[in-house]
Amino acid sequence: MTKKSAVITGAGQGTGRAIALRFGAAGFHCLLLGRTESKLQSVAKEIAVLGGEASVHALDVTDDAAVADFGRCLGGQPVDMLVNCAGDWLIALMENTSNEQLDHILRVNLRAPYIVTRTLLPSLRRSDNASIINIGSLVTAISAPTVSAYTAAKVGLKGMTASLAAELKPERIRVVMISPGPADTPMREAASPGIDKSMLARPETIADMVLAVVSLPRGITTSDFVLYSMAWE
Repeated sequence: MTKKSAVITGAGQGTGRAIALRFGAAGFHCLLLGRTESKLQSVAKEIAVLGGEASVHALDVTDDAAVADFGRCLGGQPVDMLVNCAGDWLIALMENTSNEQLDHILRVNLRAPYIVTRTLLPSLRRSDNASIINIGSLVTAISAPTVSAYTAAKVGLKGMTASLAAELKPERIRVVMISPGPADTPMREAASPGIDKSMLARPETIADMVLAVVSLPRGITTSDFVLYSMAWE
């Protein structure tokens, strides 16, 4: 039986890494996308230790040409799962947010998932049970100050997910957004040094939920949902 394949962006660390390890252990061939090749190689080695298979594709998902090259390198082979996990974070009052910062946050968190998904649609259509999982954020459900740019991007991603789910429903391709609250990742540590980690979701828990959704039978899907530590309330 041919292995199922999963493309995971932001796979070099944090939640993306956890998802890649879960998928690798579950028998998927993981195509690891991220900016830092050394981090991706490290994750690929971890997957190999778990008995899985992975290939490394170092690229910046905001680089349209690099994404197009990746799409061409697939050569029409099926992709069963796409997980758009690459993202970036900004904590700043709106009045202190530059145009360049706003453009970057929108490009990484909204435009890149759109372009990557559009590029891979032909390969996803070749799968007999395709899934597109977009990693959102709790900010789409609970408003918070100083994250207006990030919130705009993630709420936009939520809308994109809903519209694409309706577009692809006749083809039985599920499109779901999983929106975790603050997670115990390097990005969170950099943004909030010294934060109480009991308030953070484990990346492995998020990965378990992603695997559960993509493991549903063909034609079965679920609504978007949020996932966070109850200590955060």
